[in-house]
Amino acid sequence: MNKTIYNDAEKNSIRFSQIKKIEAEMPFTGLGVKYVASGEEIYFANDRKYIVKEGEYIIGNDFTSSNVKIDQNQMVQGLCIDISAQIIAEVAEYHDVSGSDLKEFLLSDQFFVNKYNAKNTCLGYTLNEINRKIISGTLRNDLQQNEIFYSLGESIIIDQRFVFDHLNKMDFKKVITNEEVLRSLLNAKAFMDEQLFQNLSLEQICSNAGISKYHFIRLFKSTFGVSPYQYQKRKRLENAKVELIAGKSVLEVAEANGYADVPTFSKAFKQVFGSTPGSISK
Repeated sequence: MNKTIYNDAEKNSIRFSQIKKIEAEMPFTGLGVKYVASGEEIYFANDRKYIVKEGEYIIGNDFTSSNVKIDQNQMVQGLCIDISAQIIAEVAEYHDVSGSDLKEFLLSDQFFVNKYNAKNTCLGYTLNEINRKIISGTLRNDLQQNEIFYSLGESIIIDQRFVFDHLNKMDFKKVITNEEVLRSLLNAKAFMDEQLFQNLSLEQICSNAGISKYHFIRLFKSTFGVSPYQYQKRKRLENAKVELIAGKSVLEVAEANGYADVPTFSKAFKQVFGSTPGSISK
């Protein structure tokens, strides 16, 4: 099944699919998003292979040539969403993040095609909500007001501003080298997020990134502003804060996030957030 949920004259569209097998051209329009809600899809975008699994998506634009292959025993459920260039330009100009530079980056052949985990992005949250509403049949009112595409556009701007800014920080002479290095670093960061509570070794992370240990530490810190260890520590503390707000005890949260005792956890927490875990959990 491949059902069009919505489309309009401005080329905004949402398509809902449940497919076991297909091999076909799969173009992106405006800024296009291919999201996999369950199963696995393989995309060949701009001569690069992306294995997109459950909870992941790939994003491209009019300049992205793409084919998709699905060959699964179970139904693969996904969304194909196109946001018009007009909406992307309007939202980018409103947020004015480097003005026309960002808009050109998003809508030109310079766009950074990549795969992302929905759990780690603003767009991912919106995609999950859309998928949930389609399945429950409650999406209609959002579409009538056209608000959903502006929400998608805003989420993309927030996520891609991060990519745009960090790509511009890189100083390799070739654009393609900058893109490949950033892609490797983003993949490593996603791997660290997925394995947040595992005590990953530097060798494991670097192996996933395909970069030597020395260059990985240097590139990671120069790109994201923190070392891999500092990034992992911050992510664990952010997760701890969410758990405290949800009502878990300080001791329970400290242990779950890898701290040997409450005083050590409290000190690290206060350094980052300026308050003690106890004040959050009350």
